[in-house]
Formats: sequence, C-alpha cells, structure tokens
Amino acid sequence: MNTPILDLVVIGSGPGGYKSAVTAAHLGARVALVEKGLAGGTCLNQGCIPKKSLLHLAALIEDVRELQGRGLAGEIRGDFGSAMAHKDQVIAGIRDNFSVWLKRLGIRLVQGAARFAGVTLEGGEPHFEIEVAGPEGKTVRLVSRRAIIAAGAEPRPLVECPADGDKVITSREFMFDLRQLPKRMLFVGGGTIGVELGFLMHQFGSEVVIAEKTDRLLANPRIPERASTVLERKLKRVGVDVRKQTTIARCLTDVEGAEVKFSDGRLERFDRVLVAVGRRPRNDGIGLEDLGVDLDQDGFIRVTPYLETTVPGIYAVGDCRHGPMTANTALHDAKIAAGNAVAGNRVTTNYFKVPIVVHSALEIAAVGLTEDQAEEAGFDADVARTPMAGSGKARAHHEHEGFIEVVHDAETGQLLGGCIVGPEAGEQIHMMSAACQSTRGLWFFKDMSYSHPSWCEELETTVDPYASAFARSEKEIFRPGILAART
Repeated sequence: MNTPILDLVVIGSGPGGYKSAVTAAHLGARVALVEKGLAGGTCLNQGCIPKKSLLHLAALIEDVRELQGRGLAGEIRGDFGSAMAHKDQVIAGIRDNFSVWLKRLGIRLVQGAARFAGVTLEGGEPHFEIEVAGPEGKTVRLVSRRAIIAAGAEPRPLVECPADGDKVITSREFMFDLRQLPKRMLFVGGGTIGVELGFLMHQFGSEVVIAEKTDRLLANPRIPERASTVLERKLKRVGVDVRKQTTIARCLTDVEGAEVKFSDGRLERFDRVLVAVGRRPRNDGIGLEDLGVDLDQDGFIRVTPYLETTVPGIYAVGDCRHGPMTANTALHDAKIAAGNAVAGNRVTTNYFKVPIVVHSALEIAAVGLTEDQAEEAGFDADVARTPMAGSGKARAHHEHEGFIEVVHDAETGQLLGGCIVGPEAGEQIHMMSAACQSTRGLWFFKDMSYSHPSWCEELETTVDPYASAFARSEKEIFRPGILAART
C-alpha cells in the first residue's frame, strides 16, 4: 500500500509548530503535525500559559494590597498549592481539546518521535520520508513535499550551579513538580523568567533573591534600559532582593536545600534555586545531519531570511533556529515558514514587528526600534514620553507606575517603535504595532477615536505635542510607520 504524499509535515507542536500547521491548512495544504511529548509544547505545558495563569493571581494579590484603605479592607494571602492546581486545570482544559481543534482543520496529529529517514527526487521535487516512533513500539511512515522543524529548546545548564531537579531546578521542574512554597528562593538570572517567576514567588510569600550577572535586569536590546530601571525599582519596593553584577561561584545541595557562594564572597542558604540563564536548541535525534541540514556551533539550525534551511524544502521556526527565543517570535516565524513552504519563498522575517512582553511587578511591552537602535540605524531619533501617572484610568485603578514612550524620526515624522510600562502593556502594544505598520505612522494615534477613560487613549496624549510641533514646522516630509512598507 502506497503512503499518501503530504504537502507538509511539522515536527513539534509548540507555538511555532501548531501555528505552522494551521497556517498551511488554511492555505489548502495536507498537513501532519508530529509531537513526541505533551501536545502544545513548552508554551502550553511549562511556559506562557501556566506562567500567565499564575502571574494573574500574583497581580491580583498586588492590586488588593495596594488598595487597602482605599475601599478594600482585610488581609489577603496567596495559596501556592491551590494556585498550582488551578494552573494544572487550565493546561489540561486546553490540551484536552488540542487534537479536536486540529482535526476540525483537517490536520493529522501523530504522536511520537520524528526522524528524517531519507529524501527522494520525483519530477525534480524532493519527497522527504519521516519515520515516527510512536507508543508501544509502533512506527508511522510519513512522506511529504515540505517539512518544518519546530523542535523547540530546553533550559541552558549552568556549570557552577547544576540542576538536580529537586533543590536546584529549572522552569520545567518549577511548573511540573513544585507544589510546596519554598521559604527562601534564589533565581539565577534576571531575564524574563527570573523577573517573572521571582515576582510570582514573592507574592505568594517566599523570600526571593534575583542574581543577575550584568548591570541591569532584562538585558535585552529590544527593551529600553529605562524600563528595566523602573521594574527594578518596583521589585525592590515590594521586597525582592535584586543583586546585579552578581554570579554564582559554587552551589552545594543537601536534603534541606542549597548552599550558594556568590561572586562577592557571600555564603547563603536557600530552600530552592531556580536557574534561568537562557535556553539551548533541542535539535538532536531528528536526523538533520544525515540529511545535510547545517547547524551552527551552538546547535541552532542555520536558516535563510525565508526560514529555509540549507536543504531546500525544509524550514525551521522558533527556538531551534538562531534568533529571538519567545513564543511571539515562533508565531511570527510560523506564518512566514508555512506560507513559504506552501506557496514558494516570498516573505522574509522581520523581528522588529514582533512585540516583546514581560509580566512581572510591572508589565513591560515593546515593539519596533528603541531610541538607541534608531540612532544606530541613522535616524534623528526623538522620543515622545509620558508618565502613566497622567492617565485618568491609571489614577482610578491606583496603578500609575510606568510610562509610555513613542520613538519617531524628528526630521520626517516616521514612527519607529515604542515601549509601554504599566497595566495591560501587553495588550496596548498591539496598538503601537498597528501604528508602526500603518501608512499613517505617528498620526495613526491621532486618527483613532478612543473610549474614556482607557489605557490606549494615553498613546494619543503622548504624541500630541510632537504631532502639533511637526505640523507647525511646515515640514512637508512625512513617512509611514517603519514597518508599513514591508510584508
């Protein structure tokens, strides 16, 4: 019996994988999605979804505490065990419907570990053979004209503080295994995972230390240093111990916890240590080398701007290729790779289009270019900035820490990007993103009609003085948003 030839096989069902499969199915392709672990990948099971469900509770605790004596009375405390149980229910509810959702779109979900077994040319077109080692020793053979690798990544180890899955853990063990609240907890790394889970544990009652080797939290060029500074100030105010330019010299574990020696010589004990110093690709076991797919020295798959690998017809998305490692980026990759795989290479990546969002003691979101990046690119960068304290809704909610900044070119009025720090920043950033991709650019905010009071109306307030000054200057030059001219 001949094996039906598919248009696309996707390996991995995380954000990059399932969105690739869905996008291709919407384009009329016959698609199979292969997953060796839990459906939904890291994002659903140990990343975005569980993290957001827990951080929502942490934010509610903060809101209620801040409103004590302002109309609310009575103490509130977090119940960590119940919160983790709630998180599990959220994940299960989504995961249980995963295969049903895919089936409705005509996507075949295959459980097992995929490996490229060979390639043949038929009519000048490659046909990839993929073997899937499924449950109970069963093997499924798939043949496809195109393939997308979305194998994801895993926590990067730290030699000085090796994870044992018990006293020293990663975000994986945190989400899957941790059920009792540690009295004292160290987070090694002040990136997104460190500041998010560190804030979470503090809100539920742990004494938290965050150790970051650089001179700032969130040392990401896409996030303005001003935003990191405001977040650090808030974390310290609520009681999180933030230690910058600090590394781990040694970590020894015993039945009670971990003894950690810091680079400054301090020796301290913690009930748990969470290592969050980045992630590394998980591309082994797929048969890439045998097929001729090139990897770089760090194990990432080499891709073109079309996300095609060194083997024509095979694409890579998300954390397994070199580039930003976020769910948002994987979703961006997926649309591009799936479209190129089905219809031919037409669209390239542009990661400045992808919002970056951090949920911690303050919510931070950014898109496009920062002021520094704009200046490095040769623009006459100017920044329209307003404090969140000027927002009527922020005052009404008693949530007025943070700011909005809009980066634009002073000579042409071209909108270049922006950052929002404050409530619902991750939702508001979509308005900023739309403006960056609009032909109206900076004036996109002036064209809108807003509800009042609202968070988004402050975007117009932010740009008001600059739009007025540009109009009075009698300059005739105007350019659309920086991302408007690109597909």
